[in-house]
Amino acid sequence: GAPPMTLGPEPGLRRVPDLEPRPDPGHEPALIDMIRAEITSAGPMTFARFMELALYHAELGYYATGRRGPGRASDFLTAPESHPIFGWAIARQLEEVWERLGRPPRFVVREQGAGSGALAAGIVEGLVRSGSQLLGVLRYRIAERAPDRERQLRERLEALGAADVLEPDDGGPIEGAVLGNEVLDALPVHRVTASEDGALRELHVALDGQGILTTVEAEPSTPALGARLD
Repeated sequence: GAPPMTLGPEPGLRRVPDLEPRPDPGHEPALIDMIRAEITSAGPMTFARFMELALYHAELGYYATGRRGPGRASDFLTAPESHPIFGWAIARQLEEVWERLGRPPRFVVREQGAGSGALAAGIVEGLVRSGSQLLGVLRYRIAERAPDRERQLRERLEALGAADVLEPDDGGPIEGAVLGNEVLDALPVHRVTASEDGALRELHVALDGQGILTTVEAEPSTPALGARLD
């Protein structure tokens, strides 16, 4: 005799202003000139070298400057930036790791490519929300190329009253856990193809007759590429 279940209104499109696409970030002319100059002097570069310069050049790289990257006011959103519930879930997983390690008195989390610190803040907030004892022994480190990222993370943690969990990363061994969210796809990669006879060729970045960046095939820059594919 129960009344039929109602599912509410028909599904439709709901636009959230904060999630609307951002304008094209445009180009970095000084960086493009630097890439052109290196190609002119040294010849075509591997795509890994091109990607290294474009993303991580100390002064002009997309990620290294700390001015762009993920965030609601920036170019794209990752799960930690969308809602802190992602960090809360990872906090529960870290609690389990801590338990399985025998609840050491000092538990270090090293995050590779921490970006704006959204995941770290979500983790700490999750531990605060649950009253976890892990928060009392947690030490958080970030492996980041942009020096401004540590300041951004410290500000987020200060807002949670937990800035003391952040410590410098010396790159040494830790007892704890290593995190990396959407970081592998931002590592420099080589691009390869095969010729008609099946020989391995590598795609390099070069300049065409008008000085425009283009792609050319060349011999592999290292035998490690062939060994990896074999």
